[in-house]
Amino acid sequence: MAKSYKDSDRVIEVLKNVSLDIKEADLICITGRSGCGKSTLLHILGLLDNPDKGKLVFEGKEVTSSSKEAPAIRNKDLGFVFQFHYLIEDLSAEENVALPMIIKGSTRPEAIRKARQLLTRFGLADRATHYSNQLSGGEQQRVSLARAMINEPRIILADEPTGNLDPQKSSEIWEVIVNLNKELGQSFVIITHDKEQARLARQTYELDNGVLDLISG
Repeated sequence: MAKSYKDSDRVIEVLKNVSLDIKEADLICITGRSGCGKSTLLHILGLLDNPDKGKLVFEGKEVTSSSKEAPAIRNKDLGFVFQFHYLIEDLSAEENVALPMIIKGSTRPEAIRKARQLLTRFGLADRATHYSNQLSGGEQQRVSLARAMINEPRIILADEPTGNLDPQKSSEIWEVIVNLNKELGQSFVIITHDKEQARLARQTYELDNGVLDLISG
């Protein structure tokens, strides 16, 4: 796939003939300098944007961000974790986690019950009723990861999930991700600047000058 943007009179090729195959239980990291197009690629994979050329195929069927199936795929099959937590300040941790499940159509008690189970798994049982301003950066990121998992998505897309954390908190989040990948068989595609942590992935790619190259795995 390819993607370009116009900047004044210039056309900037962000992605050039990029190809990526995501399989069940994959743990993929994509590295590269700032501004190289990593987030653009993740947005296309998450059906938040479309390529200018090429196509995105999900379960053998071509889809775009405007396909009638796209909202259901984003809600059911994809989970999103961002560098900034994007927690809703007026909701507690458990309410933030439960929200995608409620949107999907589950009852509030059912969603809250599952949210509490996930928060317990992430060591946040005693923080379930706390609001985001009462949580540390690492705790907020674990809440956002639990929120991404509430609907049991097949693929979790994470954009610099530890970019704002100190090394210890970053390691804690990576440990959670690696364990979830092994235990639940969920696939992860992670954008990161941290090449040291990227070594934990089964496949590591580097995006440079619009080209995606496999560098390990």
